[in-house]
Amino acid sequence: MKEKDLPALMIGGHAVTALGHARATFDLDLLIPRSAAGDWNAALCGLSYRLFAESDNFHQYEAPADFPLPPIDLMLVDDEVFLVLEQAKLPTQPIAVPCVEAMIALKLHAASQRARNEAEKDWADIIALCKAHKLSLDDADFRAMIQRHGGTKAVQRIEDSIADGN
Repeated sequence: MKEKDLPALMIGGHAVTALGHARATFDLDLLIPRSAAGDWNAALCGLSYRLFAESDNFHQYEAPADFPLPPIDLMLVDDEVFLVLEQAKLPTQPIAVPCVEAMIALKLHAASQRARNEAEKDWADIIALCKAHKLSLDDADFRAMIQRHGGTKAVQRIEDSIADGN
């Protein structure tokens, strides 16, 4: 929210679309520094949003039924992590997105969560972003990032998917 100077980076389906792979999505996923969670809560509640689910790392909000705005999911990260991602952001409007490599790292992290029901959607996004940006595992830095955030199985899955054209 620019007017309130609340820090955020757009992640999720809208960010994947902004990075060159159109994907249908309704909710708005935002990455925020943990220290800004209270300010975000106040701002969203001030807009009649209701917090309906909360954990240490996620806050989910919904608008009233008679107020047709999308649900908003906030992913909370340590302030230092947010600063690193913000330094490499792309200035998309109205909300900046992480650079493609950072977005892939976030998707690898999400896909590896045990309770994650949408891991295959995360993997489809990872592969689509690799292809849309012509990212290659021949690039040592990119391969190291995949290894760091997804492990050997992630490297293999990306190699297989790119080689198969799927």
